[in-house]
Amino acid sequence: MATMILEIQTRGLNQYYRLEQFPVTIGRALDNDVILSDNSVSPYHLRLEQDAEGQVFAHNLSSENGTRLNKHQLGLQPVQVPIPSQLLLGNRKLRLASTAMPVETTHVSRCGGLFAPFCQPLWAALLLLLTVVSLLLNDYLNVPVAKEPLFYISGVLPTLVWMLFATLVISGITRLFTHRWEFAPALSVVSLFNLVPMVLEEISGWLSYFLSSDAPFTWLMTGVSGFVLIPALLYVYLHWVLSQKRLPALGIALVLSALPLGLRAISVLDQVTLANEFSSEPYYHQELSSLNIHANPPLPLETYLQRAADALPSQLADE
Repeated sequence: MATMILEIQTRGLNQYYRLEQFPVTIGRALDNDVILSDNSVSPYHLRLEQDAEGQVFAHNLSSENGTRLNKHQLGLQPVQVPIPSQLLLGNRKLRLASTAMPVETTHVSRCGGLFAPFCQPLWAALLLLLTVVSLLLNDYLNVPVAKEPLFYISGVLPTLVWMLFATLVISGITRLFTHRWEFAPALSVVSLFNLVPMVLEEISGWLSYFLSSDAPFTWLMTGVSGFVLIPALLYVYLHWVLSQKRLPALGIALVLSALPLGLRAISVLDQVTLANEFSSEPYYHQELSSLNIHANPPLPLETYLQRAADALPSQLADE
């Protein structure tokens, strides 16, 4: 007869018991063979028995929350349990399986190469430093007049506080899945949340200038950065770093992205509504950046006057 395995499913790593001698009692009382520390489980909740042919029978002992076998409520009479089967004792999920059952394919960690910044603290620190420098440079280029260094530092501080909060939240989610804190991967993801939009903004500015169109900015910033970036990075983090399956990783990424994506959708709808209304301000293209190679440096005053004199010699001579 094959040895039975009882799997107790948890939010992180599951627990396993080898059932070699029957009957096996399961419950919250300390004299059970399998003890479950869950208040929804009765002190003596379930008894598993095995006959001479190796067939397993489940006998429900709980009169409070009862037992479900493959989503069917058990009564007072013993019921044969097919292998494998799902059991629900109160709110606690269990699975009864055989040692002869094949196991899933090992998920290989992808923390090297392209995904190294998600796992190694040094890479995460460098990514954070690059993000801070990019934020300071972005503020410097967007301010029309020179300011003191403290002005730019104070402008970056709120973003750094948000990054710290988001890092703690993602680390907490990691704790639920892996039972350990992972600050370096969480910090890398949060840094990319801030760094990638700035890179896309520069790319969209150059493309909009060369194509004389706002379409690249609309697609890259509103589409990719606004709606695709957050769930994509969370999916990569959950699937490739935390080794979660594809569909659960995608579902969790979409759930975690629901609030920011919803707020972003409301903002886009407001912009579309206002764009169709009358405005007293004329529309003009603002995509020319000071970093663009086509932005000529300003002319000195002497050069400007000389060019003006060459272009309009008679008018200047009369004056």
